[in-house]
Amino acid sequence: MGLKVLYIDQLLLVNFAAAAAFLLAAGLLAGVRCTGPRLVLGSAFGAACCLVLLAPALPWPAALLYKGATGAACAALTFGWPGARVFLRLCGWFLTLNLLLTGAAAALPGGHAANLTAYLDITPGRLLLAVAGVYLGVRALLRFLGKPGQAAVPAQLELLGVRMDVLAFYDSGFTLADPVSGRAVVLVRYDAVRSALPAGCQKSLDGALGRTDALPDPGLGLRYLVCGTIAGRTLLPAVPGAVLTRRAGGRTWREEGLLAAFCTGGAGEGWTLLLGSGLAGRMGL
Repeated sequence: MGLKVLYIDQLLLVNFAAAAAFLLAAGLLAGVRCTGPRLVLGSAFGAACCLVLLAPALPWPAALLYKGATGAACAALTFGWPGARVFLRLCGWFLTLNLLLTGAAAALPGGHAANLTAYLDITPGRLLLAVAGVYLGVRALLRFLGKPGQAAVPAQLELLGVRMDVLAFYDSGFTLADPVSGRAVVLVRYDAVRSALPAGCQKSLDGALGRTDALPDPGLGLRYLVCGTIAGRTLLPAVPGAVLTRRAGGRTWREEGLLAAFCTGGAGEGWTLLLGSGLAGRMGL
């Protein structure tokens, strides 16, 4: 009987690459992007989790729970919290891709699966090619069927001297603009950034959105924009002087003099800020 030797460094390296490919594929399918450092962090955690392959066999419910929990942790480390609905989609796709690999490993000659973790008795290069094939297949499928929606990308909103990290989402149907000056408007989900805003701004916006009876601070220059939605027309409070910055691939896009309009609701949709076509083009989207 031959003795099989499993090299830990090789196992970790291959699973790091596999986790990275599956995380990128899950992001494509869920319409969410991530930064390079966060992808490395999530992939490294995923590679470490594969060491359960060497542990004693677990009952399948425990193995599935471990797989789901570690998959959710990988998604959180890579993509943060883009909203409950989007996060569940990310976890679902990532877990599905991993389980498909596990099933393939168990069915193929020389394949082995333990605790829902796959091991293929092939060279790392061939396994990496197979994983890359899955990722490229997902991209081809999305190109054929169309993307599920524009991805939410990390950006930074500066308002009243405060800088806030946001997830900016390009909505081609968002056409809100200042009717007087014509300047571009970004729509901010108020509950997502409220705690970061200065106390005076919080008080004014709480009053403008009908949460309290407070009157707006005249120093804010608060104005109201008419917004038409499927539910009807409404007035949105807007604060001038916003700056939006986006960095990606060594490049920086910055747009100044924006109006930041605020709305309630929208939680779980995977965005904290909406922008329209014109501004999206100037921000490199």
